[in-house]
Amino acid sequence: MNVFLIIPSHRAIYEKLTPPEHPHLGIGYIAAVLEAEGHRVRIIDIDADGLDAEGLSRAVRAGAPDLVGITATTPLIENALAIAKLVKETTAATTVLGGMHATLMPLECAASPWIDVVVVGEGERTIVDLVRCLERRGDLSAIDGLAYRQQGLPVLTGRRASIEDLDTLPFPARHLFQNHTYTFPDALNHPAFPIITSRGCPGNCTFCTAKYMHGRKFRCRSAENVLDEIELLIADYGAREIHIWDDNFITNRARVFQFRDGILRRKIRVPLSFPNGVRADFITADLLEALKECGAYSIGIGVESGNQAILNQIQKGLKLEQIEKAFRLAREAGIETWGFFLIGLPGEDADAIRDTIDFAVRLDPGIAKFHILKPYPKSAVHELLRGQGLIMDENYIHYGIHTRPVHRLPTLSQDDLLTWQRTAYRRFYLRPSKMIKEVLRVKSLNRLKHNFLTGLSLMKQMGPFSS
Repeated sequence: MNVFLIIPSHRAIYEKLTPPEHPHLGIGYIAAVLEAEGHRVRIIDIDADGLDAEGLSRAVRAGAPDLVGITATTPLIENALAIAKLVKETTAATTVLGGMHATLMPLECAASPWIDVVVVGEGERTIVDLVRCLERRGDLSAIDGLAYRQQGLPVLTGRRASIEDLDTLPFPARHLFQNHTYTFPDALNHPAFPIITSRGCPGNCTFCTAKYMHGRKFRCRSAENVLDEIELLIADYGAREIHIWDDNFITNRARVFQFRDGILRRKIRVPLSFPNGVRADFITADLLEALKECGAYSIGIGVESGNQAILNQIQKGLKLEQIEKAFRLAREAGIETWGFFLIGLPGEDADAIRDTIDFAVRLDPGIAKFHILKPYPKSAVHELLRGQGLIMDENYIHYGIHTRPVHRLPTLSQDDLLTWQRTAYRRFYLRPSKMIKEVLRVKSLNRLKHNFLTGLSLMKQMGPFSS
């Protein structure tokens, strides 16, 4: 088959001031398994390729694909459906929707007249089975992990089992990304390439929907398999930095040390960063020492709240003391930290948010991100807030991390949440000591360039200083 895989534009939703931060590895994996089956695959990343609707229409018409796969998170679902509509009006291709929103709301997505099939959950095995079925005009109901319309009504097939042996997957088909302008704004070096080495998170945070995609069972690639990919990125793509985007790379302690030993044995010398946020209770001094020996210079830690009662309510499974210890150990190991905080969690009032801001200042990570909670469909916080009549906006376009709050709390309006977010950024970053530290963090031209753009976005979030 002739297959197009399309990544919708993020710019309007996420207010990007820079090119996309990294290639979409989920699409890269789907492309890789389809290529292994002998199919012709083209990846179109709307933002990285600089396409508008007219340009996409021309590309689809000229390429005449048999199948078009589109991925979407919740805030991008409307963009994805618009692409599917364009495809249907331009070609006779089968349209397939995958990604997080398709997994969370498969029947809703399958009800769209522009979508022929929805892939639910991990897609690598499912897409191969689907394409084989389409080629022989088989029965979709025999394939687990699909939603589609049957006699005009959306139906769901059986749940697809997770892929247990991740080493059996080919590396993402990075050669199919047409434009390698991707850059992570805090990277020390360019080009920096992302990898994913595990799936599944044992945590059960009420705001998170990752378990619907990958489950709670932690599955990981072998250390040697990961090292092979890193060496390929260095040799074939000139990678000068690697970012590991796992939900929690350090869940399997033994693998961390195997990874460290392999890095040293193979004499791999590129900086490593862990920007996605590991769990604080998994961090120990010896693990940080091992990561440092691997070349790690930065690690993200999910904090969420500085109020213990709120942490308990969102089932974070952490004590404030554990979080403080994790940041202290990272500082002692000489590893930069990012701290991720949420504002607007169920149960919060002004005092609880003030606790979070105070805690962030006390932790003093190199970078602090204060995001307003987005209650994604199917998450426990969505069900809770909706049941209390506190979700004020069900328009998925507004569910991006930088868009206006879509919910309120009993004592805090949507505007109040925005005000507290601005307060958090101001209190954290406008301290004289922090300003000096921020200047000292700029250790490369790449970081200087992209931190400047990120800083402009941050100033916008802080709002006018006269207010």
